Amino acid sequence: MSNSARRGRPTSYTPEMGNVVYRLMSQGLSLTAAAGAMGIARATVHNWMKRYPELLDSVERGQAARVYKLEIDMLSAGEAHIVHARRFALVNAAPAEWRRNGSGSVG
Repeated sequence: MSNSARRGRPTSYTPEMGNVVYRLMSQGLSLTAAAGAMGIARATVHNWMKRYPELLDSVERGQAARVYKLEIDMLSAGEAHIVHARRFALVNAAPAEWRRNGSGSVG
């Protein structure tokens, strides 16, 4: 076996997967949920992100689009429980911007 030959199963990655993961995340899904919707493991997506820069870019843009969707949903929500649920999701989706700092205020 030559040094350039890969071991293990051939990858099922296709360039279209970047578009799919972006679309799913822009609907508000986490990377884990998007991977599940695609029928693959989150770890597989992470491995592909290391190998395929275009997928990494799609995931990063998807994360930004997810935060945008969650913020818009929160700002337009008229019910407190929806606002709280979206805020909880934002703390996890964008912790640098949404976690509480030492003073008890956001960000």
